[in-house]
Amino acid sequence: MKYNLKIKNDLLYLFVLLSVTQFFNYAVLHAPFHILLLFGSLGLLLLETWFVRAFTVYSGRKISKYSDVIVRISLKDRFFGYFILPAIFYISILLFLYFNRNVVLGHTVLGICTILLLVLFLNVKSSLNKMYSLAIATRAIFDFICITIFYLLLNSFVRMGMSLENFSIISTISSLILLLFVLRIHDRLGLLEIFVSILSSLFITFFTIYFWNHNIFVIPAIGSLAFYLVISLWNIRFAGKIKVVEYLIPFLYVVVAIILVLNL
Repeated sequence: MKYNLKIKNDLLYLFVLLSVTQFFNYAVLHAPFHILLLFGSLGLLLLETWFVRAFTVYSGRKISKYSDVIVRISLKDRFFGYFILPAIFYISILLFLYFNRNVVLGHTVLGICTILLLVLFLNVKSSLNKMYSLAIATRAIFDFICITIFYLLLNSFVRMGMSLENFSIISTISSLILLLFVLRIHDRLGLLEIFVSILSSLFITFFTIYFWNHNIFVIPAIGSLAFYLVISLWNIRFAGKIKVVEYLIPFLYVVVAIILVLNL
């Protein structure tokens, strides 16, 4: 009963956040910029408030059932994953909604992001039971959020009408930052990993601009698939797997996905 009540509270909170975001989406075409800024700031505040409350309530644990001494998770260790990355995710949603003029696509993306936020809420609460590391499932959710952020950003960049040169620069920077975020979440951020991230971001950009002459729906999809491929290969490596066939599977997924995207 108590667990169901907690889920209902999360659903209610998410409904309020979705309503505010939907107001922002509606106001894009019907209200001045300061109204958009108001709704966007309110939505971001609501999102951060949830994480602050969740961390405050669930980050402590008794050292034993016989003691009242409470050990708390380090805020420094979880600050990035629980506060910075969700904020970037929500801001990328707002940017996409601001530049998107396709109503169906806008509502579809908003619906998917809402489901992703709900999954994140539930996994963060579960992960808070891990005193010294993020739960594996929560890391996977953060990976998917980074992929979604990149998709939303590429969509926004394309719809801004950027030149190929400007798009290449800003997409490279964006992918590099997000790849570093992924490494930070997995506690793998070192000099070698940073160098690999730079090469990977260049690969993602070159792969994306190869499809520059396609429509605005194809370009961000292709870029996101390239980003997904890099993260998938990293996760296989992080898991200590060495069989070649395990590294070939993500390539197969991406090839099939690209064929589907190009034929839509």
